[in-house]
Amino acid sequence: MFKNIYLGAKVSFSYLGIIALVTYSILTISDIYAQDTNNNFPMYRYNLQRTGRVPFAGPSNNDLKWSVCSSGEIWASPVVDADGVVYVGSTDGNLISVTPNGKVLWACKVSDEIFGSPAISVEGIVYFGSVDGRLYAIGPDGKLKWKFQSKGAIHTSPAIDNKGIVYFGSYDGRLYALGANGKLLWNYQTEAEIFTSSPAIGIDNTLYIGSRDRHLYALNTDGSLKWKFETEDKIDTTPAVGNGVIYVADKNGKLYAVNSDGTLKWGFNLGSQTYSSPAIDADEAVYVGTQEGYLYSIKKDGALKWKFKAENSITASPTIDTSGIIYIGSWDGKLYAINNDGTLKWNATFGNPLLSSPAIGSKNILYVGCVDWKLYAVGQ
Repeated sequence: MFKNIYLGAKVSFSYLGIIALVTYSILTISDIYAQDTNNNFPMYRYNLQRTGRVPFAGPSNNDLKWSVCSSGEIWASPVVDADGVVYVGSTDGNLISVTPNGKVLWACKVSDEIFGSPAISVEGIVYFGSVDGRLYAIGPDGKLKWKFQSKGAIHTSPAIDNKGIVYFGSYDGRLYALGANGKLLWNYQTEAEIFTSSPAIGIDNTLYIGSRDRHLYALNTDGSLKWKFETEDKIDTTPAVGNGVIYVADKNGKLYAVNSDGTLKWGFNLGSQTYSSPAIDADEAVYVGTQEGYLYSIKKDGALKWKFKAENSITASPTIDTSGIIYIGSWDGKLYAINNDGTLKWNATFGNPLLSSPAIGSKNILYVGCVDWKLYAVGQ
């Protein structure tokens, strides 16, 4: 159902309405989870809170270390395990495993396209969803452990809690909770599709997810509703959990700061539609991209800090390193490294749109996918 979206989008950015995929040195307690400390970059947005902030420095320049070619466009964001092995899916239906030196270890083929990012458990199990509606569990050797069939396409990225429970959203509008053995524990039905909003988990184990029914949901770990917050438009972005505040953007381009009790703290109009999920730095500043091609920096009180203009739309999500440098790709085919004062540090030109959100490993290498079928490693 999503074949040839990119080709159409090159002609008209009206297709961006269905494109949401792509994506500091002292960490607070809210950044520490078991799977975060055992893997380099184990899931979409780095941690269960989906802050997009890593405890590593990113690449100091735009040197290309290597690239690996798949046989499909890479919209998904890469993840990195404890050994530095990189995993990413593509529209050819393959999840590939790549060594830190750019050698393909194996490819696991499924029956349909992969748009969502994988997640890696502390045991090294790789979980990912596909447009075929299945969530797959793959061992580090590339062999299938199990698969679970939902009732809709899966474009979201799983979250794995400290008990090994796997959570993911599906286009059928449900948030699913599976045991580590692949058995269904429960599901929660929202009132519309869950497209590309991946579940986030707070330090109190509250689950947060957005739906196209214009609500941000907060659920308890037993699947019961804690509260829901109504937004002005559909939510296709992933929530980011800060210090007692949940940040999420709706399709129309409004960024919300929602208190942990479900009340609104503030809202900020971004000026155009957004499909980029917010990232949070150590000072609780929020970063998010827009269809107009701006990367916004919003202070924790809801005031504008600065905005940086790329040459085309930003639908990927930003990643922040330990020095506060923000990394983001754009439809202009460039990867930007932006200082935390909003000035450009460097950029790298790939020539084709970057819908994949960057991942940064502990060896200061940045990984990002591109619609030119390649996975790139940037840094020395």
